Formats: sequence, structure tokens, C-alpha cells
Amino acid sequence: MLSALYELRGGGPNQDLCVPALKDPSVLSVSSVVKRMRILVIGASGFIGRYLVRRLSAVHGHDITATYRSRPPEPGRGSWHQLQLTDDSALEPLFRAPAPDVVVHLAAMADVATAERQPEAATAVNVDATAAIARLCQQRDARLVFVSTEYVFDGVHGFYRQDDQPAPTTRYGRTKWQAEQAVADLAPGSAVVRTSIVYGWPSPGGRNFVPMLVDRLRTGQPYRASTQVLRTPVYVEHLVDGIAALAENHHPGVHHIAGSDWISMHDFALSIAQHFSLDASLILPAEDVSPHPDRLGLDSTATMQRLQLPHPGLTQGLAAMHATEPRP
Repeated sequence: MLSALYELRGGGPNQDLCVPALKDPSVLSVSSVVKRMRILVIGASGFIGRYLVRRLSAVHGHDITATYRSRPPEPGRGSWHQLQLTDDSALEPLFRAPAPDVVVHLAAMADVATAERQPEAATAVNVDATAAIARLCQQRDARLVFVSTEYVFDGVHGFYRQDDQPAPTTRYGRTKWQAEQAVADLAPGSAVVRTSIVYGWPSPGGRNFVPMLVDRLRTGQPYRASTQVLRTPVYVEHLVDGIAALAENHHPGVHHIAGSDWISMHDFALSIAQHFSLDASLILPAEDVSPHPDRLGLDSTATMQRLQLPHPGLTQGLAAMHATEPRP
């Protein structure tokens, strides 16, 4: 049942991704003594997924089966399979030979505006498909790591703990909260991972906040960022190390994996300008006109302590990203 998940208290285009080599000391360490496992990564062609597949296969040596939605990635690590997430008949063969020991479910309709415009599709992808995956995991004795979001919370007070009560205010947040409940009911030994805004170098043609802002500032374009929208940004390498730790070790329950800094998007933008030696005067405060608070962000202290991982913040994440910037 859902209560089992709350026993922890405490404070893109699918082209092959050029992921920087692990030369940066701020990338979290995971125990080197890990049993080789068969891991199915659903949604592996996305931003987080490509970093995770690389980490689990090249660094940790696991056997990876990975899924993509539309276009196959260029030949690389793991065995890749096309998957329409809402096709239950296509899911089941992925749980046969070789049967996975662990399933990491990353795929989602994650754009908030798209979920609002297409509520039925959002429910089918985010809720129904997740329930089908959880059911198969329970039937085939595979551990599930399900990646969720800070949007399960209402954004009133922010910096939420695992045991704070979800109260989503967006369609996207509601579908992810419903998916969390489905996972708790259908596969009660699972791990649920909530995260915040994720940044890092994307695949060619991909976008996320940091490279978008770096490109704008380098061309002298101003950018207005909110002082009232709060998040806990996390560098993608730090996030996938936490997800890898949960895949490799049995830690059932709800986990928060995000950066240690709870910060406004305006201050986040200023930090990006500073770390990339760009003109911070181009960062301007936005006029906030929304009547609804947007103070999200996650307190990840309990998860970091349980997984025995360090808890990097913006200084470490942005420095690592700057040091591994792809050459033109």
C-alpha cells in the first residue's frame, strides 16, 4: 500500500549523446563492488536516460536493455528496442529473455503545458503505462525504480521532504502522483525517485535551462528570470549516480534526489553567468504575475544519508558542467 512508501522520514532528439568522460571529482562515487545485473531502462533515449545508460553500462558493467520512442539511437551501449509506452503488448516481451533484475522507468509526458492541453494522453502515458510496468515488475520479480517529480507538491512552502503530503496543482503533477500511488499498490517494494530541474549538456539539438541560457548570454541577449519560482537544480551526472545507487541496491520507498541549493530561477541564472564567465547584467528580474505560488524544490538530505552519497550543490554541478563543455 501507499504507506509502505512513506516509512522513510528525515531531514529530445534521439541522437547519440556525447557524454563527457568521468574525469570530474564532483561526480558522485558508488561502491565498486556491485553484482553485474540485467537492467531495463524505459525512456533511455531521453536526456537523463542517456547519461544513465552510459553510467550503468560503461562504468558499472551491467547488461542494459534500453527503449526509445521514435527514432533509434546510433549504435552504442546496450540493446535498444522501440517502444510505444501505451502499447501493453509491446511491454511484456521486454520482461522475457533476458528477464531484467531491475527496471528503471524514466519515460513520461513531462512538459507541463502539453499535459494540460492533452489530459487523456498524459494519463495514458504517465499513469496507465506506469501501472502496467509496475504490474509486470511484480509478476516477474523485477525491482522497479520509478522517476517522478517535484510537481507532486503544491508549491506553497517549498523544499519538500519525502513525508510531506503531495497536493499537485497541475495535470502533469496529478498524473505523476497517481502513478506513484499505482506503483505503491502494484509493486510495493519499489523505489520512487522525485527530482527537480535537471541540467547538463544535452544530445545534439536537445535543450535544457543551462545551455539555453549560456547560448543567450554569449550572444548578448538579456534574460528575465523569476525571483519567486524556487527549485533545487541538480546536475544530471549527480542525479544518475543516485538513480544508479537505487538500481544496484534495494532501497524501497520514496526518495528525493536534487541539488542541495534551494534557489530562485533568477539566482540560478546569476550563478550560471558567474560560472561560465558571462555578463550577469543581462540577467533581469521577471515580473511575476501568476496568482499561484511556485515554490517547489526538494529536501534530499534523508536520501543522500541513506544512500551514503555526498550532496553537491550548484557550485559543484556548474563547475563540472563547465569543465566538460563539448568542443565546437
